[in-house]
Amino acid sequence: MRTLLKLALFFIASAAAARISAFVISRQLDEGSEASDEFRRVVILDGTEFISQAGGLRSGEVCVVLGGAQLDLRETTLDPGGATLVLKNTLGGLQVLVRDDWAVMVEDEIIGGGGVEIDVTPAEDLPEGAPQLHISLLTRMAGSTITTKDEC
Repeated sequence: MRTLLKLALFFIASAAAARISAFVISRQLDEGSEASDEFRRVVILDGTEFISQAGGLRSGEVCVVLGGAQLDLRETTLDPGGATLVLKNTLGGLQVLVRDDWAVMVEDEIIGGGGVEIDVTPAEDLPEGAPQLHISLLTRMAGSTITTKDEC
């Protein structure tokens, strides 16, 4: 019985140490604020919601590993030259909310399964000169959604 208790305590301590380490590493790699025109968010063994309010968003990066993230860009204004997002999702869930008046171009790659759902305004329904958002999405055994609708 003592051996089983020691083993359980070892696993609990190991899980706590992994969780604390993931939190510290994530926060050290984050860059920019909600108002920044360039940002990076790293989510490891955690969940986050990031609402960008940038006045001229140029670029962003979100990396999710064994966690979940929601990136809300609906209060953002894109740079006149457009913006680029690099998204990496490994064994997690990622939702990106975009405005319905943006031209959103997505290059996605799925490795090892998982799924990507893209529900944005078709390019032919947008006026000429609509703000452009380019997204490079890598999904590894995870689920990723890029949408104009706030549905979880």
